[in-house]
Amino acid sequence: MLWGCGSSKETEKRTATTPSNEMENFEAKFRPSDYDVDMKVFFSELRRATEQKSIPSEPTVTEAPIIIPGFRVQLISTTNIDEANAKKAEAEAAFPTEWFYIAYDPPSYKLRAGNFQNRADAESYAAVLSSNGFPDAWIVPEKIIKNIHPKVVPPQEQIPPR
Repeated sequence: MLWGCGSSKETEKRTATTPSNEMENFEAKFRPSDYDVDMKVFFSELRRATEQKSIPSEPTVTEAPIIIPGFRVQLISTTNIDEANAKKAEAEAAFPTEWFYIAYDPPSYKLRAGNFQNRADAESYAAVLSSNGFPDAWIVPEKIIKNIHPKVVPPQEQIPPR
């Protein structure tokens, strides 16, 4: 008994029925510019926006973050991520201009604040935190970001009194 592949006639039949003519017709009629309509609109809107606003002559350069040894103030240590996130939201609401971080050190989530280069600054901020609802705040040595931009809080809309 011989088993094997089909004859070459079957292969010829399969290749003859491929839709190569359809592809050739599609490629002949294809115009990529038909699909560039959105980009044309985008560039015209960009041009209009730049004409209305002044563009600074010198671009602003942002420095890459520099990581150095420093201090942070730890607010809580918990094994529950939801509790850590809730405390972070509470702290950010109370101190909107400060940076807060959640560090995971298995099995604990640690909520920490600040980027202090010296211990004295961290201690004074820990005192502020402990007098404003976080009595267990303490100083921990950690790698910090030296040139992080200040956290900007958008101005609140003035609601007229009723």
